[in-house]
Amino acid sequence: MYDFFDRFYPHILNVVQGKLEHWETQGTQFYRKSTGRLSLFYVYEGQGSMELDGEKHPLSEGSVAQIPARRRLVIRNAPEIPLRYFMIEYDFKLVKWQGELTRCEEPPEKWLPFGPVEPLADHRGLRSEMLLLYRVWSEKKNGYSGQAKLLFFNLLLRISDQLHERQKDDSAERSIMDCVNYINNHYQESLERGSLARKVSLSSSYFSVLFKRYVGCSPVQYITKVRLDKAMQMLRGSNKPVAVVALEVGFHDPLYFSRVFTREIGVTPRAYREA
Repeated sequence: MYDFFDRFYPHILNVVQGKLEHWETQGTQFYRKSTGRLSLFYVYEGQGSMELDGEKHPLSEGSVAQIPARRRLVIRNAPEIPLRYFMIEYDFKLVKWQGELTRCEEPPEKWLPFGPVEPLADHRGLRSEMLLLYRVWSEKKNGYSGQAKLLFFNLLLRISDQLHERQKDDSAERSIMDCVNYINNHYQESLERGSLARKVSLSSSYFSVLFKRYVGCSPVQYITKVRLDKAMQMLRGSNKPVAVVALEVGFHDPLYFSRVFTREIGVTPRAYREA
């Protein structure tokens, strides 16, 4: 993503704030048969949807949409909470350095390195910067074009930073869920926090923090819960001695198993079986 912005050279064509004269309007629907310019569309209030070449995407507060040129576009309002937005119309080329010389290249596809519509959880700073860009563009004071270009570039980096953090969070959550699945399938084995953390290439302390965030309890608490759940199933569903049940669910000391079972379940393993 960041490699793209090393070469990104934009040219702003227009900046608007929630003005419908750019669209053919039909009730609560904005319609363009064919988009003429690249646009970055940011919703700061309201709800609706964007349909691009027949593919529909929801729009809500904090949504950032990129609209390519020469595409069939429909944007719909939710009548009770209409969309309020900023839109930046722009073009760009990619700069290639050759020693001390540069040349601009036309990209094969004019598309920023994120999805058609991206919901941003924290967009308050983005709204302030969009408003500043709109004012700079509208007032057109000396040097406004260069200032607007810099503000636009910073906006894109802010969006990219948040998407990058979300990708890291998604990756971390997948790693923890992989560990949860591993525990569910290997509860009878020796499971230690350090070895589980190494499986997902995390430090033990950070692994514990992430595990608590995504699962709601510590790794040790979750392992104990899984083992006790399996033990309760075996106590009710088989005639195996308590000591054997303890070993088969991962407790190597039957006395320790009985103490943990009694503490967490409220009765002894034998009393649970006989209840």
